[in-house]
Amino acid sequence: MAQPRTHKDYQIGVICALATEKAAMVAMLDETHPKLKKEIGDENEYTLGRIKAHNVVIACLPAGFMGNGPAAVVASNMQRSFHIKFSLMVGVGGGVWSKKHDIRLGDIVISQPRGTHSGVVQWDIGKATKGGVFERTGSLDKPPQVLLHALQELQVFDLTDGVDIEEHLSFMFTKKPRMRQTYRYQGADHDQLFEATYDHEGHETCDECDPMKIVQRKARDDSAPKIHFGNIASGNEVLKHGITRDKIAMEEDVICFEMEAAGLMDNFRCLVIRGICDYADSHKNKIWQPYAAATAAAFAKTFLGFVGVQEVVATSEPPRPIRKLPFGRNNKFVGRQSQLRRLLTILHDEDTDEDCQHIALVGLGGVGKTQIALECAFQLQTILPQLSVFWVRASDKTSFDNAYREIGQQLKIPGLEDDKADIKKLVKTRLSQNNAGRWLMIIDNADDFDIFYHRDNKDADVGSSALFEYLPYSTLGNILFTTRDREAATRYASFNVIDIDEMDDEESNELLRQSVPNKILLQDKESTTKLLQLLVNLPLAIMQAAAYLNAKTCTVSEYLRIYSESSNNVIQLLSKDFEDKRRYPDMKNPVATTWLISFQQIQIRNPLAAEYMAFCSCIEQQNIPRRLLPPAATLDQTEALGTLKAFGFIKERIGGSLYDMHRLVHTAMQNWLKLQTEWQIWNQRALKSTVVKNITQLRRVFTTSGQVRRGRGHEPADTTAERDSAWEGSPRYARKHE
Repeated sequence: MAQPRTHKDYQIGVICALATEKAAMVAMLDETHPKLKKEIGDENEYTLGRIKAHNVVIACLPAGFMGNGPAAVVASNMQRSFHIKFSLMVGVGGGVWSKKHDIRLGDIVISQPRGTHSGVVQWDIGKATKGGVFERTGSLDKPPQVLLHALQELQVFDLTDGVDIEEHLSFMFTKKPRMRQTYRYQGADHDQLFEATYDHEGHETCDECDPMKIVQRKARDDSAPKIHFGNIASGNEVLKHGITRDKIAMEEDVICFEMEAAGLMDNFRCLVIRGICDYADSHKNKIWQPYAAATAAAFAKTFLGFVGVQEVVATSEPPRPIRKLPFGRNNKFVGRQSQLRRLLTILHDEDTDEDCQHIALVGLGGVGKTQIALECAFQLQTILPQLSVFWVRASDKTSFDNAYREIGQQLKIPGLEDDKADIKKLVKTRLSQNNAGRWLMIIDNADDFDIFYHRDNKDADVGSSALFEYLPYSTLGNILFTTRDREAATRYASFNVIDIDEMDDEESNELLRQSVPNKILLQDKESTTKLLQLLVNLPLAIMQAAAYLNAKTCTVSEYLRIYSESSNNVIQLLSKDFEDKRRYPDMKNPVATTWLISFQQIQIRNPLAAEYMAFCSCIEQQNIPRRLLPPAATLDQTEALGTLKAFGFIKERIGGSLYDMHRLVHTAMQNWLKLQTEWQIWNQRALKSTVVKNITQLRRVFTTSGQVRRGRGHEPADTTAERDSAWEGSPRYARKHE
């Protein structure tokens, strides 16, 4: 008894766009097989069977869907459920007649590389160049060699003996008599090609069109369909314009137009087979579609007879995309459309395909960078079904190492378990190879600049190199960073830095509305607006407030009253932890603690910046004069302020002498100083410094006689001593005077 067939037994896929096309393909099966279980998430419907010596799996686009995108999704799902080596795209298309290519309705066009094209060119993707010329950009992969060799043998046979398409049409009608009437040849009298400049008149048929505009062509000796080989133009819209058809055909050397092939060529190695059902002009109708679908299916059956079974077995299976993200898709994701559009443009731009793009999302902690990166990954996988996404958490070297080890396991890299293996180097080498396929690496929380660029001189063993040296490079790959540090973002991605600010009012309102199911709690619109203003439209703060509202069944006006009563209440509310499945389990979610790591990094990187943070938290958070800050050399002060701006903790007002500290950072910093038992110390320093600065300002303005000074006189001698005395005891002051 024969062993039951498994998914591995089906290595050739056939994809159709229309039910008319799939029906013709199914009718060509020599044998039909039972269905097999699909992978979870695969929504395709399959027909399994045998043609010649090959087991094939046939799928169709969902009803009402056409174009490159849906075709790519169907192909990707097919590869998930079956071990497809290559495929055939079989269906109808619009032909381009010329004296060189005498293409008639019912003929068959096969995608064969010609000139600079791979056999398929996407005619509606490109850019306008100087002078208004539309230049098509990018290129698509050629069909696999095993198919091109078989195609060559078929052409030789056609020249010597002739391919008999009608033999397989007779087989179909004998097997499925019901199809004879619908799928029959429509007759030469109904094959009319009109001049390109003459548009269709009337309704569905061309009965009302001017017969004088019909192009006169020599009658054929018989009705047998002919086979043509050349480039096929693929686009996301139906072409119904003769002049545009001829212009593109001349520019790109194409002989057929269709709508799905470009979605397959790069990620789903295939040959495109099109039966001609119209001439891609305004006179197109559906009369010839069934017969054209039948001739295409008949050719597909003929062609598979020239493909050797052993050649199929010997062909390597294309790499399957790896999609393991740390979080599921965020169904509460709102807004950020401009940032996403820019991201997707950079990551999917034909002009950037010759380089490995580095992009960085930079913004304050809690502003939503990780969520934007996550949503980008999901959207990009829809656009590019064969895309692998690798997620690397870069909070520290350990998390980076663990992520690379997991990637190595997903890629099944040999030698990974060797104790002496440099895992990060192995992963880099593997992803830098073109046969790794298309990939996106997301490096999340890349806030610690030092571990990426500074070598660890304390460790001479494996892994002592800076992490940036382990980033892979491939023209098929891109790397997306998320970081709180603008200086780091610029180093990572140069000019491809995207600022992520707080949400706008509409977005934050929508986020709160989606996060609080009980709409009664949000009935007070005025209080809702006020609360969102106090939370500075920061997504993390909004989610935290929503969690409190949900847990306590507290209205937004009640929450606002508690929030406004005292600064201690603010700290308590902002310090409450809450569950968020879209954040790392070991991360603290409260707003009051989310910036602690950043505070600590600043303390190490720039102690003066840390002092400025502490000082600013002790005074009003807006309109902070630069002259009020702790004294320092101009260069040191500029670098310290630059560090705080890079982390998004302060913003510089126009003119450069006044600064605003982020409201929630201001509150969080106060809380941190209290936890460090330094709040009173810094409060006293800030108070004393402010008094000294005010006295100094008065001395500058008034003379001892009380008259206004003219010009900029010298500062009194005791001013510097008074100013420095305000900072006695601070760590930087102590180091300075050792």
